[in-house]
Amino acid sequence: MEKTNTTQRVFNLKSQTQVSLDELDQSQPFWVHLDYSEAHAVEWIEQAAFLSETVKEALISEETRPRAQFFGSGLFVSLRGINLAKSAKPEDMVSVRLYITENCVVSTAHRRIFSVSEIAALLNQGEGPKTSSQWLVSMIEHLTDNMSDTVHFIDDKLGEYEDSVLTGEQTSFQSELANLRRQIIAIRRHLSPQREALQSLLHDKNMLLTSECKHQIRESLDHITRYIEELDSCKERAAVLQEEINVRVGQIMNDRMYVLSIVAAIFLPLGFLTGLLGINVGGIPGTDNPMAFYIFSGMLFVLVVAQVIYFRRNKWVN
Repeated sequence: MEKTNTTQRVFNLKSQTQVSLDELDQSQPFWVHLDYSEAHAVEWIEQAAFLSETVKEALISEETRPRAQFFGSGLFVSLRGINLAKSAKPEDMVSVRLYITENCVVSTAHRRIFSVSEIAALLNQGEGPKTSSQWLVSMIEHLTDNMSDTVHFIDDKLGEYEDSVLTGEQTSFQSELANLRRQIIAIRRHLSPQREALQSLLHDKNMLLTSECKHQIRESLDHITRYIEELDSCKERAAVLQEEINVRVGQIMNDRMYVLSIVAAIFLPLGFLTGLLGINVGGIPGTDNPMAFYIFSGMLFVLVVAQVIYFRRNKWVN
């Protein structure tokens, strides 16, 4: 598993400016992103008076699953996204933990999350979210959008394998297909609870999210639902494709065994006759005849021709 430390990011959302933790004005909307594996990040979280003990534990927890839960006037959300690092496997999804109130956003992660970098870039350009609810919507949209390429890649790759099998070009990609099926299962397993988490956000009890924000979240929810449906379809297609490959491989093996059986059937009587005449006892016919070998070879040839004719008449061979 790749362990790329995330960069600490501290922004004043209202002014769209990046500041240090010491310069942070908590009276204005702000965003703090930390690597929960670093000591100074854990220390800052533990000393944050506006965070409850339950929220602090959730922000620095190693293991978490997608969920949304209200704590007092705040909202804790745990989400997952596709790992877009070059050497990473897509199914090895990255997680981000978020705590949001009307005035603040605190997010934590360990590995690099491209969605965090994308939002930070927007803020540096003065085009980022200005409120905590807008920030949450932006994070959900970026995480969801970044999934589309992976889902479409899986669908396209599966289509290539199907074309290869249907055209009879090759069936030698069983290991690649198995890896693709593992990706589908892993990503699907994480997207299902993420869909439930987004559905929970639509029932905001603390009025943190405006109707416009809920509408945008609903659109992201529709995208995730479509991704889940596409992955379910890909899973079924991959299973059918695997069965087709197994049938093709089994047919190839049967054809080869059939050819070997025909060859064995032809040479079995030939071997019996040559072995019978090769025994070292007296009375072998043709011993003193100089033409005996040629006569015997001709008899074997006639026997082979007769066997082939017999096999063809019974449609054992084409």
